Amino acid sequence: MIITPATIAALQTTFSSIYRSAWDATVDWGSRVATTVPSSTRSNTYGWMKRLPSLRKWLGPRLIQNLSAHKYELTNEPYELTVGVDRDDIEDDNLGVYNPIIGDMARSARKWPDQLLKTILQGGTSGLGFDGVAFFASTHALDPAGNQSNNFTGTALSDVNFGSVRAAMGSYKGEDGEPLGVMPQLLIVPPQLEDTANKLVTAEYGANGATNVQRGQASVLVIPELANQATTWYLADVSRPIKPLIFQNRKAPEMVSKTAPTDDNVFHQRQFLWGVDARGAAGYGPWFLMARAIA
Repeated sequence: MIITPATIAALQTTFSSIYRSAWDATVDWGSRVATTVPSSTRSNTYGWMKRLPSLRKWLGPRLIQNLSAHKYELTNEPYELTVGVDRDDIEDDNLGVYNPIIGDMARSARKWPDQLLKTILQGGTSGLGFDGVAFFASTHALDPAGNQSNNFTGTALSDVNFGSVRAAMGSYKGEDGEPLGVMPQLLIVPPQLEDTANKLVTAEYGANGATNVQRGQASVLVIPELANQATTWYLADVSRPIKPLIFQNRKAPEMVSKTAPTDDNVFHQRQFLWGVDARGAAGYGPWFLMARAIA
C-alpha cells in the first residue's frame, strides 16, 4: 500500500469505526454506584450536609439548609492510552493485528471511570470521606447518640450477615437523631461470591429448607475488577439522586491521532499514533449510602 493522505484518511475511518463499535459493546458498572458530576475547572469542591434534608413544618421564618457544613475537594487528573502503528505495517497491508488493539483501547476508555471507582472503593478503609474519617469506618460521628459504622469485619456473605448489615444501614441516624431513611438494595460482590449472592436474594428457600426472608431484598452487581478481594462485599442504597460514589468528568475519553508525514513520530520513529486522553477524578459521596463487609 502506498501511503498517501487518502490511505491514511481511510485507515482513520476504519479505526474510528472499530473504536465506536467496541465502545458501544462495552458494559460499564460505574454508573450504577456513582453520581456523574460534570466538571469545567481543575477541581470541584462539594459541600455536603450532615444529613439529607426533609420538609419541616413552617413555623416562623424559613430555616436555611447550609451546604457548606463539610467541604470535600476532588482534583481532576489527566489520563492517556496511545497505540503506535509501524509505517512498514501500513505499507505491507499488515493491519489486521491492530484492529483488536484499537477495539481494546476503546474498551479501556469506556471502562476508565470503572478503573477510578474500583481504586477508591477498595481504598475506602483509608480514603477520607466528607466527614473527615475513612469512607468505610466505625467512627462516623453523625448521630448525636454515638458513632455509627459502615465497615463490618468478620462478616462473611451469608443470609444472617446480609440481614444484619442491611438492618444496620436502615438504622443510620442523622445529626437530629432521626433515621436517614437508608434502604440498601444493591449487593456488590466479586466473581467469587456471585453464586452465593444470587442464591441469597433469589432462592425461595434457604439451606435449612426455611423460607428465605432475604429473597428480593436486593439485586446483585458482580464486578470482575474486585476479584483481588475475594471475600469482600458491599451493600448500597443507589435509589437517590446522590449515589455513594462520585465520578467527576472533566473531559470524556476522546480518540485523537498524529498521522501527518511531517509529525515527529512519523518522521523520526516511523510510527503513526492513535490515542485516547481524558481528565477526571473519583471520590466519595455520603458514607451512609454504602457499607463494606469482609469475612
